[in-house]
This record gives sequence, C-alpha cells and structure tokens, in this order.
Amino acid sequence: MWRRSKGRENDDEKEDVRHGKNAVEEEQDEEHDGSASLRKSKTAKQTGGVNTKQTNQYDSYLKQAKEESKLGNLEKSIELLSMANEIQYSDKLESRICKLEAALSKVKLGSENHGEEFVDVLNSGLMLHRDIYNELFEHQKEGVAFLYSLYRDERKGGLLADDMGLGKTIQIIAFLSGMFDALLIRTALLVMPTTLIGNWLKEFAKWTPGMRVNQFHGTSKAERTKCLEKTQRKGGILITTYQMLINNWEQLSSYEGDDFVWDYFILDEAHKIKTPSAKTTKCARNIHSNNCILLTGTPVQNNLQEMWALFDFACQGTLLGTSKTFKMEYENPITRAREKDATAGEMALGFKMAESLTELITPYFLRRTKEEIEKNRLSSSGKSAAGINEMPSLSRKNDFIVWVHLAPAQEEIYRNFLDLDEIKELLMTARSPLAALTVLKKLCDHPRLLPARACTQLGLEGPEDAQYDIQVPGEPEPTRFDHVADETLIEESGKLAFLVGLLQRLQDEGHQTLIFSQSRVMLDIIDRILTNQGFMIIRIDGTITSITERERRIAAFQNNKEYSVFLLTTQVGGVGITLTAADRVIIFDPSWNPATDAQAVDRVYRIGQTENVVVYRLITCATVEEKIYRRQVFKDSLIRQTTGDSKNPFRYFSKQELKALFILDDTTTSATQIQLQDMHSAERKSDPELDEHIAFLHSLEIFGISDHDLMYTYAAEEGDGAGAEDRQYIEQRVQQAQELVEYESQLNEKMNEKSKHGGEVKENEE
Repeated sequence: MWRRSKGRENDDEKEDVRHGKNAVEEEQDEEHDGSASLRKSKTAKQTGGVNTKQTNQYDSYLKQAKEESKLGNLEKSIELLSMANEIQYSDKLESRICKLEAALSKVKLGSENHGEEFVDVLNSGLMLHRDIYNELFEHQKEGVAFLYSLYRDERKGGLLADDMGLGKTIQIIAFLSGMFDALLIRTALLVMPTTLIGNWLKEFAKWTPGMRVNQFHGTSKAERTKCLEKTQRKGGILITTYQMLINNWEQLSSYEGDDFVWDYFILDEAHKIKTPSAKTTKCARNIHSNNCILLTGTPVQNNLQEMWALFDFACQGTLLGTSKTFKMEYENPITRAREKDATAGEMALGFKMAESLTELITPYFLRRTKEEIEKNRLSSSGKSAAGINEMPSLSRKNDFIVWVHLAPAQEEIYRNFLDLDEIKELLMTARSPLAALTVLKKLCDHPRLLPARACTQLGLEGPEDAQYDIQVPGEPEPTRFDHVADETLIEESGKLAFLVGLLQRLQDEGHQTLIFSQSRVMLDIIDRILTNQGFMIIRIDGTITSITERERRIAAFQNNKEYSVFLLTTQVGGVGITLTAADRVIIFDPSWNPATDAQAVDRVYRIGQTENVVVYRLITCATVEEKIYRRQVFKDSLIRQTTGDSKNPFRYFSKQELKALFILDDTTTSATQIQLQDMHSAERKSDPELDEHIAFLHSLEIFGISDHDLMYTYAAEEGDGAGAEDRQYIEQRVQQAQELVEYESQLNEKMNEKSKHGGEVKENEE
C-alpha cells in the first residue's frame, strides 16, 4: 500500500494488486465491446451455442462485475464473472477470474496485517491511513468525505472552494491517498500555476512519501514524455502547469496512439478556466477524465457567469444547463436584486432564485470560510473527542479602508485630465472608457506613473534636460522620477506620504509588512524611497521567473526579522505564497476584482498565523478608486449570497452610483466612509493597543478609516414586500428555471454518453 508510514517498500505489492484489478477491467471492456459474431462463434465451439436471453444475461453479469470491481467489491465481482463463465466459457474470462482471486487474497492479507491502520473518514466509506487521518483538522476530514461522496454518488465532478489558507492542498492529497490505497483509481492529472509546483511536491513528500508523483514540467521534452508515459503505464499522479496544458494537451490526452482517460483531472486555482472562450479552458476541455475536481478560494470573482463556467466544466454540462438559460433564469434576476434601487418584487425574485441556485449546486460544492471555521471551533471548544486534531485558533484580523487625500499636485492633474477634450468626447460616445480609467487609477497612486510626455502635458514639472524626452523605438516612454528628489516624490502622492509615515511606525514596533501594488513602476518608487530611508526590503514581481529564486526570497523574509518590508505585485505575489512572518498588509491600489485583493491578504491571514493581523487598503477620497471600491462591495455581496457566505447581504449602493466614474467630487471628504462609519463603527473588535494605533493613523492627515471586514455583517431585511400575484409569478419563474436547467442538463448528459460510445462529440450551444 502507498501510505505515509510505509513509504515505498510496498509499492511493488500495491502495483501487483492494482494491475490485477485494472487488467480485469480492461479485459472486461474488450470482451464486452467485442464482435457479437466472434462471441457466437467461440460459444458455438465450446458450449454448442447460446440463445439471445443467455447472451443478454452474460453481458449483464460482465457489466455488473465491472461496476463491483470499480467499487472495490472484488468478491462480488468474482461471483458475477463466474456466473458469466458458466453461460459462456472463455480462456480470457477464466484468466480474469484468477487475477481477481489473486488480487483479493492480497487485499485480505493486507487487511489482516494493517486493518487497524485505516480509519473510515467520518463514516463516508473511504478508508484513510490513520497517520494521515489523525493529522487532519475536522474541517479537512469533512472536505475529504465530501470529495469521496462525489465519487461514491457517481457525480462527475465538483468544486472544493474553501477560503484561502484552510488547506485545500492537504485535503486533495489525503483524498487521493485513500483512493489509491483502496484501488479505486489508478491515475490523476493535477494542473496548477507554475509557482505552486514546489509547494505541492513538498506536501506530497511530507504526507504521502510512498505515492508515485511525477512532473510534466521543465525544458526537457524527453524527460516530460518519460514521466507522462511512466504515469500512464504504471499509475500515479502527474503534476503539470496551465502553460504546459496549453502547449501539450494532445500529448496529455493520448497514450500509444489512442485516447487516454485519466481517473481524476484536478485543477488548482481553477478560476483560470472561468472564461469558456479562453485558450486555457478550451485546452482543458480536451483532457479526458472520469472525474473532475476544481480547487479555488474564489469561485466567483466578477459575475455569476464565472460560476456557471466552473460548474459546467466540472460536471460536463450536466448541472446548470446552457450559459444562455443560466444567465436569463438565474444571473439576471439575482444580480438585479442586489442593486439598492431594486423593487420589492425584484428583490423577492432574486432572493428565491439565489436560494434555488444554492440548493442546486450544494451537492457539488463545498466552501468554508475562516470565520465559519473559527466560529465552529469556539462553539465546540472543550467538547472535542480524544484523538481529534483541533485546529489552532485564528488570530484577529482588522481589515481597514484608509481614506487618504489626493496631494495638491495629484488633484490638479486629475481635474486637468477630466477637462481634456478627449475625455469629454469619450463620455459622449460608446467607446470603451478603459484607457481613460487606467490613467485615473494611476493618478490616484502617483502622477509619475504616467509617461514623461503625459506628465508634461498635464502640467507636472520635471527636469529640463531634453534628453529624457527621447523615445527609443519599441520601448515605453521614459519616466521622470529617476531625476526627482525623494521629498518631491512623496509630496506628489497622498498615498505615498501616508505609507512612509505608517511604515516608519510599523518598523519601530517590530512588525513585518507586505505591500501589494498592481504597478511594478509604483513598487520601483516605493523601493527607492524606502531603501534610501534604511529599510531592509525583499521584492517579488513579474521579473522574478525562477521558482528557486522566488522561494529563496520567501524563505529569507520568513526567517529573518530584519526584513521589515516585502514588496509584491498583486498578480504575481497574491497567489501560492505563505508569508505568515508578516502581520501587516498594505493594498496600495484596489483591484476591480475583489478576489484579487482578498488573495493578497490571505498570504498572511491563514493557518499558522499567530499574531493579530491588520490590513490597510489605501483609497483616495472622491476619486475613481472610491467608485471601484463601491463596485467591489456590489460584486462581493453577489458572491456571498450565491456561495452561501451570507444569505442576504445588505445592499449598500445603487446601480447609478456605480456608473459615476468620471466625476471628481469634493476630495476633502468621502461619502462612502461616512456611510460605513454610521453603520459599523460600534462593531469593531479592538483593544487598547489597536485603539492607540488607530489614533496614530488619524494623525497622518487621513480623512478616516472604515472596517472592510464588517461590511457583510449586516443582513438586508427578508420581509416579503411582494404581493400575492408577484409571489405566484416568482414561484412559476423558479419552477421554470429548474425545469429548463434540468432538461438541458439531461440533454447534455445524453450527448456525453453518445460521444463516449463512438458518437460525435458536440459542444453545448450557448
């Protein structure tokens, strides 16, 4: 058996047992799918002929035997095969029975010797080695049981969407260990971002050192091919990356010229396939597998179409119908109900549709948040049974919005930009405002993020030397901050002035801090200023392509308290990194996607963090950033309602408010901060030390702070303001949606079955 305590010493024995079982299944397929005339010819020679009824009975026995073998019921499988052999004897069938009997005897021997070493995971039916089982936290055992329930109940796939930092990796490894040990599967393909390979390999080595794990990764094509073929031939787990999947999907989906079907296809950071038309998604769809598991801490990032895409992939189109129907029946009414200016009828319809959708996905979907786990831990404190590995308490997290002011230079340039004829023309046409919004976002961080020529055009003073305006063909325009004094750079950005004051205080108090920005150039400015002020800094951005170098920098920060600041770009540093040495996180610029910022925070706030964590999200008052934040709140409330994090979160902002992106209001105040202060100021979890720190923050000339982590503690009133006719209409709409989705899902399932049996593969029409 592959197990943590035994290592590789039993690999050969396990391979023999598995080979026996899989040889049985392969031969059963061959026998069952063979030519009917050939079967009749053999039978005529050996038994004098059989009738149609007997032939049908023979086929039924073979099919049942295969199913029992798949479930690990070897004795029942042998019994059925023997009955088939009595009807229609063949040498192959006799050989097959002998192999099964040999496999069964080895399994029984192993059970006699090691029966006490395995535990039924929460009575799910999956046996897991005790060494692994005892190390799992209770919620992780529940996750393993959920994953097995998908297989046991013959669901094609599902989503494990636990909050970041709760151990999805460990749950998958434990699950695969149990499935391999029970001989229920033979192969698994695991796809992930390149940066996560090292962590997965380390965890496999730690938890299941005897498991056969190979990599399809690296520059050597020959080595990749060798690992792939070894996994396909002998069984085991193959780890690869999304880029490798894109470039080599044909190789990964075939073996010796035929299609290859993986037992499990597992995608980590699965939101990478949230767009059906994306190349990554299309390539992933070409991988053949019996079962699929998607792992993501952010199952919905922007809209419910992303949720549909993930479930459509995992369940092969057999759960939520087509994209068009899902949008019309579920997404549109749920989204409309989240808007503050929705009518009572629209809110009631959206609420019922969200309930219906949640009920539909629940058997295929598991998500737990840190807050939920901590609440359960506290409620069961002191009640844990002996032998249960109790999860350590999570530290407190205070997630603050810090409302900063634009510096005078920033505000002047911001208003000048809005007054440009090009902007006025843009607002009068249907052209995309994305480019203009990007400029406004940069201005909120620092005007020097703009090209040198734009700085000059907008009135920002710079060096007089004309050589800096020389444009090198093929290269971006030069920036001017290299030739500007640190003091000037700080004065030109309200955020930067706040950041420098805050970091000096945090360093004096001995804190280690992560700083995230979407802009590498912004990190350049911060890097230069902090270095000149004597801070010890480590940095990771898109230029650090070596995994080894990346891990070296992470380890240096984790193990050396002298490094007080870690600079990271949000896209590169927000995924797959554990940095629990830090207890302070600064989000320098908010993302349109709330999940992006949440991932950055969870580099610090996760299992293993022992210190209280404080997060600072820097937002400039009255600017496009304030509107972006309001949009984040809208998206987050939608996500929380449909994924079960919050049944009916409060509706803060109207749709009209979310559209006013090109208006600069009074920059000395923030309407959002005032609204949130009135609602949540009394709910903050604090202590004298934090209160003193908040007083210090106010001394840095900010407008105020808000509690982002309290944003969703309010629930909207569930009072049904709909009339009798509305309620009847709502019931009809819910029933209609359920029937449409069920019909389309059944149709897709039939198409899938047809394609498996040689029919034409058809794609869902959207």
